[in-house]
Amino acid sequence: MSLMNWPSPASLPDTIRPVREEDFPAVYELVKTAFQTARVSDGTEQDFVEQLRRREGFSLELAAEREGALTGHVMLTETEVPCPPGQDPKEWKFLMLAPLSVRLEDRGRGLGGALIGAAVQRTEANAIFLVGDPGYYGRYGFENAVEFGFTNASGVPDQYLLVLPLESTLRDRARGPVNLH
Repeated sequence: MSLMNWPSPASLPDTIRPVREEDFPAVYELVKTAFQTARVSDGTEQDFVEQLRRREGFSLELAAEREGALTGHVMLTETEVPCPPGQDPKEWKFLMLAPLSVRLEDRGRGLGGALIGAAVQRTEANAIFLVGDPGYYGRYGFENAVEFGFTNASGVPDQYLLVLPLESTLRDRARGPVNLH
């Protein structure tokens, strides 16, 4: 699938790089502060990052940095979505994007989109799921997962369960409960 509207990291003064262990305390504070003003938040996103780091399976964690300070953060981790009957589970690889955080003073310059784009470019999957603002994530190709064909098992309102399809046949095969916890 064509991924458009990704701001180019080269157009930003920030460097996007893998998170290092020494970044963990700064990431914790960045995520905590960023989600204090989020439309969709339960206030525990910074703790969720630490839980995700302990999970088995694929994980990708990127940070944006400028002049020695972290300006943004994104994380992708494997998530299970039971495949439809008759489908080989090896054919499915789904990821969860959670959380995406941008420092308050760095919002509005495309850094969130650049982080999403950098993460997507570093992975292969059938789709990426998230819980978030459809108005924001829709500009990067995310669609309502329930309208797409998946079942919402996440306990959030359907409008906030989103999917970014990364392969063209996913719409025909989209089935199964999505639980992003």
